[in-house]
Amino acid sequence: MTHRRKIHRIVLLTPLSLLALATAACDPETEPLDVEVDSADEAVARGDITDAGRPGLVRHDELFADLADPPPAPPSIDEGASDEFSIEEDDEGDAIYGGTTVPACGWASTVELGGSCTGTLVHPQVVIYAAHCGASYSKIYFGENYKSAAKSVTPQWCKVYPGGQPGNGNDFAVCKLSQAVNDVPIVPILMGCETSNLQPGKQVTLVGFGNADNGPYGIKRQVTTTINGFNGDEISIGGNGKDTCQGDSGGPAFIKLADGTWRVFGITSYGGACGTGGMYSMMHKGIQWFEQQTALDLTPCHDANGTWNPGPGCYNFQTNPGSVNDTWSGGCNAGAPSGAYSQTCGSPYSGNPNPPPPPPPDNGAPCTGCTEYSGSLSGPGDADQHPNGSYYQSTTSGAHEGYLVGPAGTDYDLYLYKWNGSAWALVAKAETASTNETIKYNGTAGYYAWLVESYSGSGAYKVWIKKPN
Repeated sequence: MTHRRKIHRIVLLTPLSLLALATAACDPETEPLDVEVDSADEAVARGDITDAGRPGLVRHDELFADLADPPPAPPSIDEGASDEFSIEEDDEGDAIYGGTTVPACGWASTVELGGSCTGTLVHPQVVIYAAHCGASYSKIYFGENYKSAAKSVTPQWCKVYPGGQPGNGNDFAVCKLSQAVNDVPIVPILMGCETSNLQPGKQVTLVGFGNADNGPYGIKRQVTTTINGFNGDEISIGGNGKDTCQGDSGGPAFIKLADGTWRVFGITSYGGACGTGGMYSMMHKGIQWFEQQTALDLTPCHDANGTWNPGPGCYNFQTNPGSVNDTWSGGCNAGAPSGAYSQTCGSPYSGNPNPPPPPPPDNGAPCTGCTEYSGSLSGPGDADQHPNGSYYQSTTSGAHEGYLVGPAGTDYDLYLYKWNGSAWALVAKAETASTNETIKYNGTAGYYAWLVESYSGSGAYKVWIKKPN
């Protein structure tokens, strides 16, 4: 049984010719695209959007119809770091003020903001950082070394809290990303009764890309220290040689809860001499503004006022985000997830279960030679491109196979696109009123991309893809 499609806003990553479109979307001197914009986007467009760039919006049925020819070979989605900021390599490899560099995928949600500040991915589409860092960011970088980033994303916009500044506990800023980052584990924001853990003497971990006592800016480092106390809406952390420094501004402070899972609570704001401790704004104090600006739920276990109200996303939080023992190509998802629904402030979620997708058949995949990918969709209209946000080239004719397994109680759909020389053309689709979809398409050589889209519901999914041999 098929169902009538809604018109959603989908951004499909194309060959290099798309870069011209992306540049135009961020260039204040370029004429705006002639696209359909809904009322929410119009409100954003009229708001305090900075030169971090405005989104290019296109309809599902007219994806990049006017693009130029693709290149001989597709680029990687993970772009290199900007050449606009130059740093040295960290020869020593150890120490922020009293701390250490992180292993691969350690504190994966800690990001670099393009040459000056640090931030935290708190939702697949949202980065929180500090108001005093400003809002002029065109790229956000993931990885352990800003100079050789594991991947980068472009913000739709970045905003600072009106009047936000160091000293008032409202050093708040936020970026909404143009593309959801679904392959980086999120450490949830400390909320509600969980904030009672913020007590003097409690151990916390600070993370950032800033200057160190024996290394340059641009290397992700961590340091474990303690809470000193409070000054109004600010929290004092560190000292005795264990501290953040210039360039760590906007970065996170993490704390471990009694159930073994971690939360993020702090935004690095200001301090004295590096090593003597500093002051931090607290994310939960600004959550209503963050959610109002992004129009997204950033607290899966609580309401914005701190009331315990767990949803299906209040589940499976990491117990070891600082030492993940994984690779970026592997999704950085090995950080010892708890595998349980959280009950830090009350009873766990008890509605319709929304666990990870059921396991594949006994042979490990639904087809021989398939490659498995995973992601999570936030709700109707949200979509992911595969493989891993990119596309692939098939040099021969043959069967393209896709197998989608979505979370229980949802309706996810599967699409296959082919680059026809001037646009991405939809060549196959599976739109049954089901959580699982299958496509088998016999196609000629060329560039192909898969799209997983939510018609209804949200949560994690898996998709297996096979291209002609």
